[in-house]
Amino acid sequence: MTTGHDDDASVPRRSAVGWYVVALAVCAGLGAVVLRHTVFPLLSVNNDEGIYLLHARTLAAGRLFPAAPDPAQSYLPWLGTVVDGHYVLKYTPFVPAIYAVGLLLTGSIDLALAVIAAAAVVVTYLLGVELGGSRRVAALSATLLAFSPLTVIQSAMVLSYLPALILTQAAVLGVLRGRRRLRAWPVALGGAALGVAAAVRPYDVVLLLGPLAVWLAVTSVGRRWWLLRWLLCGLAVPAVVVLVTNLAATGNPLRLPFALLEPDDRLGFGGRRLYPADGLHQFGLPDGLRSVGDHLWLMGGWACGGVVLAAAAIGAAVRRRLPAPAAMLGVGAVVFLIGYVGFWGAWNAAELWGGIRYVGPFYLVPVLIPLVHLGARGAAAGAAALLARGRRVGLAVLVPVVTAVAVLTGFVFSGAVRDNLVLTDHDKDLRAMVAGLPGRPLVFVAASPAFLGHPSPVTANGPDLDGRQLYAIARGVDDLTVAADHPDRPAYLLRLATAYNRSPSSPSAARLERLAVRAGGQVEVTVAVGARSVSGPVRSARLVVTAGSHRLTVPVDPRAASAFTLTVDADGLDPADLTPSGGGDTAEPDSPTVTASAVRGGRGTSITVALLATDTHGRDRTVDRQILPVRLATPAAPGTPSAPGAVTRAGSAAVTVLGSLGRVDEVGAGARPPLSLTLASAPGQGRSGSR
Repeated sequence: MTTGHDDDASVPRRSAVGWYVVALAVCAGLGAVVLRHTVFPLLSVNNDEGIYLLHARTLAAGRLFPAAPDPAQSYLPWLGTVVDGHYVLKYTPFVPAIYAVGLLLTGSIDLALAVIAAAAVVVTYLLGVELGGSRRVAALSATLLAFSPLTVIQSAMVLSYLPALILTQAAVLGVLRGRRRLRAWPVALGGAALGVAAAVRPYDVVLLLGPLAVWLAVTSVGRRWWLLRWLLCGLAVPAVVVLVTNLAATGNPLRLPFALLEPDDRLGFGGRRLYPADGLHQFGLPDGLRSVGDHLWLMGGWACGGVVLAAAAIGAAVRRRLPAPAAMLGVGAVVFLIGYVGFWGAWNAAELWGGIRYVGPFYLVPVLIPLVHLGARGAAAGAAALLARGRRVGLAVLVPVVTAVAVLTGFVFSGAVRDNLVLTDHDKDLRAMVAGLPGRPLVFVAASPAFLGHPSPVTANGPDLDGRQLYAIARGVDDLTVAADHPDRPAYLLRLATAYNRSPSSPSAARLERLAVRAGGQVEVTVAVGARSVSGPVRSARLVVTAGSHRLTVPVDPRAASAFTLTVDADGLDPADLTPSGGGDTAEPDSPTVTASAVRGGRGTSITVALLATDTHGRDRTVDRQILPVRLATPAAPGTPSAPGAVTRAGSAAVTVLGSLGRVDEVGAGARPPLSLTLASAPGQGRSGSR
C-alpha cells in the first residue's frame, strides 16, 4: 500500500487531459438534459422524484413547506404528512434547494440537472488526481463514471443519489488536499460538503467514509485537532440548517422528517412499512442478503465495466498498489454493502417494487466512487503490464475485454431507455386524457396508497394547488367538501388499475368518470361487476359493502358479469338495500343471498364496495375496491326512519352522495378495474346537480 502523491501532477494546468475532462463534463450535462426531455419528461417510475420537485417548487416560491388546505388529507402528496397546516415532505431541503436555484434562474430544472451531471465528472477527476496523482488514470475514472448507465439514467432524474455522490467526493477531496497542503480552507469546504452529504444520506456517508475517517484520525499525528477544528467549522453551517429545518418540520431539532410519516420505516430487521396504510413487511437477514445480491448483480452491467473494475480493484489491493486513502474507500465499499444488508429500503426496491431493474441499482450509487477510482487504477496497471509483454499479446487480451464492456454497457443502457420509454408513454396517455377534459377539472384519484403523485407523477399538484387540473384523493365524505369548495370545477373520478405502471408489462389502464352530487331521502346506485373480473384459479368471489358498523356480503360469479342496486339511505345498511338489478322488492328464487354482519369499531358514513376472491387454498384477496362518498344529515325526528323524500329539520336532504354518471374516457392496456359504481337514472331520486 502506498501513500505517496505526485504533487506536481495535482497542480491545475491546461493540458489535453484537462480539456478532455471539460468536454466530457459538458457532454454529460447535455446528455442529462436530452434524456430528461426524451425519456423522463413526466418524471420516472421512481415517485420520489415528485417529492423533490414539489419541495424545489415550494422553495422557489419562498416557502419551506407546501401549504395544506382543509381537508388536508385530500391533497396529500406522496409520502408527505400534515403538520400545523402544511405538508412536511420526507427529505431534507438541501437537494431540493439545488433544483430550486435552477427554477429561479431559468424557470426550469434543466440547468440544475446539467450542472449536477457535469460536476459529477469534474469532481471524480479531481479526486482521482488527489488519490493517485495520475491525470490519465483520474480521467479514466471520470470516463467510467460518465459512461455508467446508472450515472447516465440518474443524471436525468430529480433525486438525491448523484448530488450525494458529488458531495461525498468533494468532502474527501477537500479533507485530503487540505491535510496534504496544510491549508485550512479546503478542509472547511470539505467539512461543509460532508455536512450536506450527511444531511442528505446520513447512512451512506457513515458507512462509506467511516474507514477513511478512522485512518485519518490514526495517521494525522500532530495535525489531528487542527484537521478536526476546521472540519467542524465547515460542518457548522449545514448542521445549523438541519437543526432549524428539523425543528420547523418535526418540532424536534434532532428528529429528521424521514420517519415522521411512519416510525417503522427504519433500519434493522423486523416488521417494516413505508407509510401507515402499508401492510407490515417482515424483513429478515435472508431478505437483506438477497436484496444486496440483486443490487450487486445489476451493478455488474449498470456500472461501466462493473465486473472488470471490481476484479481490477481487488487485484490492485492484493498487490498493495493502492494509496492508503483509496484503500480506505475500498474498505468503505465493503462496509457499505454489509451495512445495506440491514436496510429494508433496498429490499423494498429490489423485491417488493422492482424498480431497480428500470432505473438502476440506485442505492449503490455511492459504491461507484471506490469502484471507478480503484478499478481505473487497477485496470491501468493491468493494461500496462499486458502491453509490456508485447503489443500483440496485450491487444489480444484488451480488445475483447473492452469490446465486451462496451457491448454490455450499450445493452444495459438501451434496455433501460426502452423500458422507461414504455412507462413514460403510459403516463403520456394518462396526461393527455386528463388534459382533454373541458374547463378546469377537479379530478379525484382512486388509487392505492392514498397519496397524490403515486403511482403516476401525472396526478400531482403544484405547491399552490392552482393548476388547470386540480387533483384530490378519493377518500370518502371529504370528497363532498372538496367538490363544494370548488363549485367552478367540474368533478371527475380517475380510476387507475391495480399495480398501474409498476413495470413495462404492468397494467396501464386508467378510466375517467363524470361525477355529480345527488341528494334526497334515498339515492340508488348501480354496482356492476365486470365479466372475468377475477384472474387465476379461485374457489369463490363475493361483493362486500361496508358503511360504518354495517356490512353486507353477497356471492358473485367470478367469471360472469353481475349488477346490483344499492339503496343509500339514512338508516344504515340492511339486506333489503342491496338487490340484484331488476329484481324489485322480492328476490328471485335463484338470487344470491345477501347476509348482514356487524363491523367492530366501524365508523363513518361513506360506503366502501369491495370485490373479494378466495383462491383454491382458502386465502382471500381484494380484487378491487371503491369508495362512495356519502353524507348523512340529522333526521327531523330522532329515531324516525328515513323514507324517500325525507328531510332534516332545516329542510335539507337526508342523504347526499357524490357518485358517477358513467365513463367519460379510458386509456391504457391490461386489466381494467372490474367494479363500477354509477348513480341510477331512475326518476324520483330527489334533486341532483353536478360539480
